[in-house]
Amino acid sequence: MNLTTPTTIGELRRLIAEADDLAGAHVLWIDTGGEVHLSANGGNHDDSAVRLRFAPFQAGAGMVGPMAAHDDRLIGKMYFSILHHWLHAGDAPPGPLDAQLDDFEREGGWNVSGKTGAHVMNMAPRHGAFGARCH
Repeated sequence: MNLTTPTTIGELRRLIAEADDLAGAHVLWIDTGGEVHLSANGGNHDDSAVRLRFAPFQAGAGMVGPMAAHDDRLIGKMYFSILHHWLHAGDAPPGPLDAQLDDFEREGGWNVSGKTGAHVMNMAPRHGAFGARCH
């Protein structure tokens, strides 16, 4: 998945699906050429090649792996966060930038033309394993 060329959410799904959630913490990062990477346990990357780095996904948290790849809300959150931060990275000083996954849903959900029952994508952060939320 390279952000300097047209990309799709399917490419991100494949990247996330290939990871083993129990293999350790994973870091989603983007190199200076726009290539998106997912490294387990910090990975073996040279910090000079990192342009954007997201906070680590803890092992067993359900943020990577085949089940995570099928979670439309999670993948949407990752995809739009990646695009958002990559677009704004050009305005930042050189060097690695640390980022968090963003929530793009407005409080109270979206109401299209006053109609109720519209599909709302909840982009709230996931907590706990297997998508369970802890409050």
